[in-house]
Amino acid sequence: MAGLNSRTRFLRRERGSGSASRSRLSGSAHVPRSRSSGSAHVPRSRSSGSTRAPRAPRFLVAAIVLLLAALTTISYLGACTSVFSASSSTRFDAAELSDRLAPGIDPATGAPAEPARVTFAAVGDNLIHGAVYNAAATGDGGYDFTGFYAPCKPYIEDVDIAYINQETICAGTEFGLSSYPMFNSPTQVLDAVAATGFDWISTASNHAMDKFDAGVFAQLAHIRSLPLIATGTHDSAEDAATPKTIERNGVVFGLASYTYGLNGMELPADEPWLVDLIDADKIAADVARLKEVSDVQIVSMHAGSEYVYQPNDEQLWLGQYLADLGVDVVVGTHPHVINPTTMLTGKDGNRTLCIYSLGNFLSAQDDPPRMLGEMARWTISYDRFTNTVGIEDVELWPTVTHITPGFKSFGCYALKDYSADLAATHELAGVGLSREQLCALASEVLGSEFSVVM
Repeated sequence: MAGLNSRTRFLRRERGSGSASRSRLSGSAHVPRSRSSGSAHVPRSRSSGSTRAPRAPRFLVAAIVLLLAALTTISYLGACTSVFSASSSTRFDAAELSDRLAPGIDPATGAPAEPARVTFAAVGDNLIHGAVYNAAATGDGGYDFTGFYAPCKPYIEDVDIAYINQETICAGTEFGLSSYPMFNSPTQVLDAVAATGFDWISTASNHAMDKFDAGVFAQLAHIRSLPLIATGTHDSAEDAATPKTIERNGVVFGLASYTYGLNGMELPADEPWLVDLIDADKIAADVARLKEVSDVQIVSMHAGSEYVYQPNDEQLWLGQYLADLGVDVVVGTHPHVINPTTMLTGKDGNRTLCIYSLGNFLSAQDDPPRMLGEMARWTISYDRFTNTVGIEDVELWPTVTHITPGFKSFGCYALKDYSADLAATHELAGVGLSREQLCALASEVLGSEFSVVM
C-alpha cells in the first residue's frame, strides 16, 4: 500500500539566517618611539634659542595601551553575549546551541537541562454491546455512559495523555443501534469518553466498517466536536495524509493506529484511505513522516488472537518491527484479554515499551477472564537538547468491568479499588468471578518485569 503522499509540518523553532558575528579590532594602534641616530646626544644650551621637541609623558602612553585593551575585551564579551541575547540580530535555536555546548546543557542558563516529562495512561477495548447501551438509556431517548467510567476517572484525569481503544463504531442512533456481530453505538459513548478525560481515541479496529464508510464519517464528525484526537480512520485523503500529533509540556507526540483487518470487508476502491490497515511498507512510511513533525512516536496496533493470553507470532513480529523503526511505545489491543508487557530493543539500540494487549475496558462479554483489563501507566522523559527519549515509572494496573445483576449497570474499576465484597455482587460471581481469581490471573499473565498495582 502506498505511503502517505503529503503531510502537515509544524514549525516549532525560529532559526536565524546566519551565525553570530564577533566584532574585531582592525589593528593595534601604533605608538611611535623616538629612535637614536647612533650619534651621541649633545645637550644644547637653553640660552641658544633652539628648543627640544617635547616627549609624551609615560603615563599617557600607558593610558592609551590600557584603553585599547579594555576596548578589545568589551568587543569580545559583546560578541559572546550576542549568542544568548534575545536582542541580537542573529539567533540560534536549541539544536544549534547544543552543538556549541556540552550535551544536556541548557544554553539559556549553562546549567544541566531538566528533561520534559509527560505522563500517560492507556486502557483497552471500549466494546459497547447492546446490554451496555441499554443500561445507559435515560428513558427520554438519550443515553448517559459517564457513570460507567466514573470509578476510573481520577486515574485518567491525573495524567497528561490518556488513550482508549474504541472497538465498536459510534455512528449514532440515526444509523440504527446494533450489537454483535455488526456493531453501532450511540455517540454519547464518545461524549462520556471525552468527559472522563481521555485525549487520544484509536478507531482502527476490525469493527471500523460495521456501518460502512458513512458510519466512519459520522463517528469522526462527532469526535471532532470533542477534545479528542482520533487515529486509524479518516474521512478524506487529505486527513489520511496528515500526521496526527498532540503536544504536552513542550513535547510533540506523533500518533498512529492500525488494524489487522475488517472482518472480511474490503475498503472501497475509491476510498482506500478510509481505515489504516497493517502494512509494513505503509507503517514504515508513516513513522518516517511522524518523526519529521514529532519528538516521540506512539503506535496502536489492533492485532492478535482473541482470548489468548500470550502474544502470537504476528504481535511479536509487529512489536519488534516497530521497535526497529524507532517507535517509542507500542499499544496493543484486540485479544479481549490481557497479554504481557515488555521492553524491546530496536536495531539501533533504542528501547521500546511494548504492551501486547490491554484487554477489555468496558464490555458485556459474559466470561470472567474477559472482565479483566489493564491500564498501563508510564512517563516519557524527553531532553530536547540531546533528542533523548526515556521511558520511566512503568506500572500495570489491572482493571475490572463490573456488571450488576441482570446487566442493569456497569462500572470500570481499577482492581486495586475493587473489593471482594463488590466482586461478590458481580453478575458473573456465580460462575467463578472473584477478586482472588482476578488477582491470580493478572499476576500470572503480567509477570514481574514491571510493577503490577492491584
